[in-house]
Amino acid sequence: MLQKVLLIHYHEMSLKGANRPFFERILKDNIQKALPKDAYTSCDVCFGRIMVRLTEGADEDAMRERVRAVCGIANFAFASLLPYDFSLLSEEVLGALATREFTTFRVTARRADKHFPLNSKEINEQLGALIAARLGKRVDLEDPDVNCHIEIVGKNIFLYFKKEKGCGGLPAGSGGKVLSLISSGFDSPVASWKMIRRGCEAVFVHFHSYPYTSQASQENVREIVRALTKFQYRSTLILVPFLEIQKTISTAGIPEGLRVVLYRRFMMRIAERIAVREACKALVTGDSLGQVASQTLENIVAISAVTAMPILRPLVGENKDDIIATATAIGTAAISAQPYEDCCSLFLPDHPETKATIEEVERCEAKLKTEELIALALAGAAREEITMEQK
Repeated sequence: MLQKVLLIHYHEMSLKGANRPFFERILKDNIQKALPKDAYTSCDVCFGRIMVRLTEGADEDAMRERVRAVCGIANFAFASLLPYDFSLLSEEVLGALATREFTTFRVTARRADKHFPLNSKEINEQLGALIAARLGKRVDLEDPDVNCHIEIVGKNIFLYFKKEKGCGGLPAGSGGKVLSLISSGFDSPVASWKMIRRGCEAVFVHFHSYPYTSQASQENVREIVRALTKFQYRSTLILVPFLEIQKTISTAGIPEGLRVVLYRRFMMRIAERIAVREACKALVTGDSLGQVASQTLENIVAISAVTAMPILRPLVGENKDDIIATATAIGTAAISAQPYEDCCSLFLPDHPETKATIEEVERCEAKLKTEELIALALAGAAREEITMEQK
C-alpha cells in the first residue's frame, strides 16, 4: 500500500531568504499543534514544502478543516508518495484514474529534482498520451474534469488530484505579540484574525459594564476567542471592569457628546498598561473609518493621542459587508450576530460628537482623577487562558 501524505505548500515564507528556516520551523510546529496526534507519524520540511506522513485510516475530512486554519499555508493536498520511477508512476496514475468518472483531463508536473530523467514537459506529454490511449480520455488544459498533479522533489514523487486553498499569510507566532481590544461585534474579531494571519500572537482585552449589563457580552467574547484560538492554538483573555469609569464620566458635568471619545481614551490608556505587562508591541482595534461616531478621523486622532504605543487598525479602509463576509469565513459571525449589551452602549448620547479635538477632551478630563480610575479598572481585571479544543 502506498504511503499517504499531507503535502503542504507555502508562498510568502519562501521569499524570506536567510530567515526562511525560522518561519518554516514555526509553521511546522503549528501544523503539529493543529493536527490530531494519532493522525500522523512525522512532519518534515521537504525542499520548500512540508510533508506530513499520515497514519493508516487518518480522517482526512477532520484534518482538512484543521489545516485550513493554519496561517502561513498557501495550499495543501492529500497525496500518494510514490517510488522514484516513471513506469511505476504511470501505472499508479492509470490505476487511480480508472476508478474516476471524467471525460477531460490534464497532467500538471513539477520537477524540482533535475536529476529525474524526464523534465516537466516530457512528463506531461508522455503521461498525457498514455492516459488518452489507455483510458480514451481527452486532454483539456483550460478546464479539465481531472487535474493530475505530479511533484518530483528530492527522491520523492507525489501524486494528487486536488489542491486546496490554505489560510495564507505568515505562521501565527512568528511576528511578535499584540494586544487586541475585542468586543462581541463583527469588527474586532476580524481585525484580530487579520493580525494573527500576519504572524502575530494576539492577547485579548475586553471591557465590560457588569452588572449594569448582563454577562452575555463576556460569554460571547469567550466564544469568539475560542473561535480565534484555532488559528493560534492558545489565547489569553483579560476582562476589565469599565462601569465605574463610565459612571464617573457621565456624572462629572462633561458634555454628553464627548462621552464615547472619553470612554475610548480610557480604554486605550488601560490597554497600553496591560500591553506593557504582557510584552505586546502594539494595540489592535476594529476601527473602520467613518463607520460610527467614534471612528471619524478627528475622533480617532483624539483617542489615539493618549498612548505612545502603535495602534494597528487593519479594517480602517474596509466596508461592513466585507467585514461580515470575513467573519463568516473564520467562524465568528454567528456569535457576533447574537444579541448582547456592549459597554459603550451605556449612557450613550443621542448625538455623539464626531469632530472632537484633543484640547476639548483634555479640558474635560481635567475634571477626572484619571490615574485612580485606571488603577481601579486594572485592579478588577480578570485573566483567562483558552486553548484550542482537540476533538
